[in-house]
Amino acid sequence: MTKQHLPDTAYRVTSHEILALLAFEPGPGTSLTRRALGLSDLPDDHDLVRAGIGTLNVRDAATVDGEQVSLHGPAAFLARVFGTATLWFDITRVGSDAVAPAYIAESPAGRVALFLRPLSEYVCLPMSEDPATSDMLEATVDDAVSAARAPSGGIVSIRRYDMDGEPIVANVKVLNDGVMKLASAPLDESGQLTVRDLQPTERPGHVVRSLFEAQA
Repeated sequence: MTKQHLPDTAYRVTSHEILALLAFEPGPGTSLTRRALGLSDLPDDHDLVRAGIGTLNVRDAATVDGEQVSLHGPAAFLARVFGTATLWFDITRVGSDAVAPAYIAESPAGRVALFLRPLSEYVCLPMSEDPATSDMLEATVDDAVSAARAPSGGIVSIRRYDMDGEPIVANVKVLNDGVMKLASAPLDESGQLTVRDLQPTERPGHVVRSLFEAQA
């Protein structure tokens, strides 16, 4: 997905702008969003938060009137989603050519898919009511595994974050010969994820989806 081929609904936002959005509408999902995206809990007057507000203002995504700051359009939507998020998925492909994180967030305010690019820029795509979040997870995992097949294999790490504590983890390793190995719960005697070969008839996205639904 290049900048020239972004959908019309795509919205680009930097990590410090996300920090600013989290400061606007803090809610029950704020801590979950920080955890899923690996962001620090910074005070509203921190330099990075203020920098995020400044760039949102320059991009006409926010209006500053004295001490009052208002969000507009996609920025206001993202702030609501981040502050009320109940579920996050992190699907990260690690290969010899790149590290490509993707995220899916679900909340009462809506759903959004995020793709992290260089320079800490996220491409955010609002999601319609269809398909279901689990369908999006399955498709995103399959896409990431397909991309990991070339040129020399790689790992797709998937994490499910919710309000209940530690994330649920599943890793799909694609070997040079195309064989896929799944590492997931339960833990083995050494405390590591149990590893097994995926059969040629098993689609990794469907397998991961079923694992997460069983453990949720």
